[in-house]
Amino acid sequence: NAQPAIGTLSMGLYKTLKNAGLQPDFAAGHSFGELTALWAAGVYDDNTFLKLATKRGEAMGTPNTAGDAGTMLAVKANFTQVEQEVAQLNGVKIANINSPSQVILGGSTSAIRTAQQQLQQKGYSVLPLPVAAAFHTELVAHAQRPFATFVENQNFNTPQIPVFANATAQPYPNAPVAIKKQLQEQILQPVHFQKQIENIYQRGGRIFIEFGPKGVLTNLTKNILADK
Repeated sequence: NAQPAIGTLSMGLYKTLKNAGLQPDFAAGHSFGELTALWAAGVYDDNTFLKLATKRGEAMGTPNTAGDAGTMLAVKANFTQVEQEVAQLNGVKIANINSPSQVILGGSTSAIRTAQQQLQQKGYSVLPLPVAAAFHTELVAHAQRPFATFVENQNFNTPQIPVFANATAQPYPNAPVAIKKQLQEQILQPVHFQKQIENIYQRGGRIFIEFGPKGVLTNLTKNILADK
């Protein structure tokens, strides 16, 4: 329910500002928000966006028949520090690089519990996240497959503005077929949000507007661009 609800709210907020004259130069999202960013760039229409949001939510809500779908852990540290620690942890991967001081780990429930204990013992500030699965890791392959099949059958267009992608931190390609392929794999790949924002800044982006129910990305962006 959360994903189509967030998508609907974001759509309403975006349309309100568009009607007031907003003309964005770039778009980007975080995880589910990438669907919203592609919609805002004209890659698909309103109806397709809402169907994609619903389908992604349904796929995520489907039980993992292989068992544990995993969980996630926020670590207050930079990427280099966390990367060194993860090399010593079994069954844990970096799922999101959110800012210079926040990295999210994903893995099986037991592996994340062990990681939490070990990182706390080393003095790291960590926070377990209340999520349904270890998103952006192979543990959500059960959700990726049905969503990818659904994406394949939708009508996509060339973006009207650059959409910076989670997986590459670079703009999506222009060809609709290539956009579909990249979106189909997005849920399995790490989110490079920090690099996305840095790249938009390098391209001239100076005003960042967040659409959604909270201000999480606004705070991350303030952290990423703190010295700019």
